Amino acid sequence: MENSFKDEVIVLKNTKVGDYDLSITVFFKKYGKENIYIPKGQLLKNFTLTATQPFNWFKGVFLKRKNKIFIKEIDTFQNLALPIARDLEKFYTGFFILDVFNRFVEKEYRDEKIFILLKKTVYYLQKEKNLKNFKINFLAKFIKLSGVYPMLDKCVKCGEKIGQYNFYTVSVEEGGSICKRCSKGKRKILSFKDVKYLEILKKVPFSRLNDFNVKNKEKLEKFLLDYAEHHIVK
Repeated sequence: MENSFKDEVIVLKNTKVGDYDLSITVFFKKYGKENIYIPKGQLLKNFTLTATQPFNWFKGVFLKRKNKIFIKEIDTFQNLALPIARDLEKFYTGFFILDVFNRFVEKEYRDEKIFILLKKTVYYLQKEKNLKNFKINFLAKFIKLSGVYPMLDKCVKCGEKIGQYNFYTVSVEEGGSICKRCSKGKRKILSFKDVKYLEILKKVPFSRLNDFNVKNKEKLEKFLLDYAEHHIVK
């Protein structure tokens, strides 16, 4: 049994299958993360190979047959990979973002908001100059949309409202801020100022990133990655 459907995708990665064929991992707007099988003949005859490169977006008609997805036709495609590949730092940042999707988004996971985030991320990456801000902004938004963002305004142990004078640390394992009274010798990971940046970064649009001079970018990136590893189901 086979059925066809229309959708749009962002390409996450491509993998050679055998000597001639290709498998691409994509994120569909409606159908989530899936693999698409592309035989050699289709690569040569039916559409440009460029569309199947990581970062690229295309819209078309797809065919599902025996639990495998194929491309029936491509209606429109946008080469987002080329401007990213021209700048080495953007290229590495882009692969960091795609790697996050490949690691933390399960196969067949469906969420149009996640697709829109990925599409906007790849689009704004072409224009962005402050790439360290961009990475942590993306991570914060991704974790928020995954539904597991750390609780920062209250102590996760006692529920007390967190302010500058009673804040002690943020716990990856326990999922948020811990006040001084509940700290019990826990290691300090981030400062209160870092926590305020985390509150901003989860909602600031990519277009306004350059308005913020974020400090401790490496610490914030490490915290968000560790948090994703601990809380997002893979």
